[in-house]
Amino acid sequence: MKEKNRIFSKKKGSVKAFFKSRRAKRGSVAVLLTVLFIAAVVLINIIANVLSDRFPGLSVDMTKSAVYELQSETESYVKDLSKKVEIFILQEESKFEAGGDYYVQADKLITELGQISDNITVRFIDLTSNPTFTADYSDVDWTESHLILVQSGDNYRVIDADDMFEYDQQSLYYYGTYQITSQHVEQAVVTAILNVTTEEKVKVTVLSGQGEEDSSKFTTLLSNNAYEIEEISLLTGKISDDSQFLIIFDPSTDIDDDVYKTVSDWLYNGGKYGHTLVYLPNDQKDISEFKNLNTLLEEWGMEVENAYVYETDVNHMTNSQYPNLISIFDYDNEDYTKGIRDSSIPVVLFYTMPIRITDSNMAVSLLSSSDKAVMLPRDAKEDWDYHDETMEKLTGAALATKSSEDGESHLLLIGSYDAWSESALSAHSFNNAQYFVNLFNKIANRDEIGITIEGKSLDNHELSITSAAASTAISVILRYVIPAAVLIAGLIVWIRRRHK
Repeated sequence: MKEKNRIFSKKKGSVKAFFKSRRAKRGSVAVLLTVLFIAAVVLINIIANVLSDRFPGLSVDMTKSAVYELQSETESYVKDLSKKVEIFILQEESKFEAGGDYYVQADKLITELGQISDNITVRFIDLTSNPTFTADYSDVDWTESHLILVQSGDNYRVIDADDMFEYDQQSLYYYGTYQITSQHVEQAVVTAILNVTTEEKVKVTVLSGQGEEDSSKFTTLLSNNAYEIEEISLLTGKISDDSQFLIIFDPSTDIDDDVYKTVSDWLYNGGKYGHTLVYLPNDQKDISEFKNLNTLLEEWGMEVENAYVYETDVNHMTNSQYPNLISIFDYDNEDYTKGIRDSSIPVVLFYTMPIRITDSNMAVSLLSSSDKAVMLPRDAKEDWDYHDETMEKLTGAALATKSSEDGESHLLLIGSYDAWSESALSAHSFNNAQYFVNLFNKIANRDEIGITIEGKSLDNHELSITSAAASTAISVILRYVIPAAVLIAGLIVWIRRRHK
């Protein structure tokens, strides 16, 4: 019996000694930290579940380029929206997302619009089970397939798949399959919102009859920014009384005397002014042959040189086949850059005809080259050397103004019609789309900022998680992976220290 008590006493002493030992204290701290960490993870998991139930659209975008998040320009515009807007997605959500990853992405982006603005409501409408929905929109051709309808008050606009997505043209041509390569969901929806919330649109008239080139890339951009576009020939029609802009885009022939008088009188507007002529000359023609257009420019304090801007400053050249002729131009007038998202991004001009300002009281430079540019004559010989020319800052775009007490008229002269080409307007590294829309807005005294949202592509190797997959992944990570990892790590630390 004494032996048994001695053994028990020894064991009891050993247990006391163990709990007082450094090893036990370290182990206890490790266990305590493990328990606290697991408790924190459980608490985070509970909070995440509550938020998920409270906000069904809540998710985390883990893609490198944030393809499931709205761009900052979109958020700024939507947050400042003062009118009520309804966005109807014309399918059940499950059917809409069944279209593939790009449709899931579209759903996420559109839903987020409603989450950041109290004035935007997003609803899914199944036209099959709600056939009477279309009755209120008589101007829509419902024999065609539409994806979205955006409405504000009595104004509405439909959006089709072609407005939202770009397709692989080769796949479409050879196999007849629609393979989406990128999306423009934000741009399509936000510009639709801009159009339905703008009560009075600025009318822009595009002149035809002088062999003009197609300017639809830019006029479509204007249309997306709530401008109303019309095309007329002064040989058969007249400029609308309420038109504020007249565009002459890359004409192959000069305007005749009657058109010259019509345009001059329109600009003068009986002394009220209030009109703007936009002229982009044809660099492939001998500009000296355009007598009436040159006379019009002279009356507004400007002229066009029969040459090209040849840039020699490497900081103003582009990475192109002709870097001296496709070059970067600087902003000269801050009044017309206010409202641009990022004025540090430059404008690019192609084969630019230099503009001379002959009356500085009337005309100002808007865009200019470096001071190391020279003029390359259109008829330059093969042995032409720019070192033999005078280096100077050359103007690529200018604006002339005439005014009275009633208003102002302008003549906007752009030396490069390629400034409005698809490649220039869609290039993310240049500001052509933003700058020229903003320029029109400033001249028209509009407060709206041009909406030029970039599209996004899912065709990459980034980690892409849809809203549903994100919720599932986060739930698994919080509920199982992290607690298991912490528990295993704690046991490993305990066992290693226990046997030291």
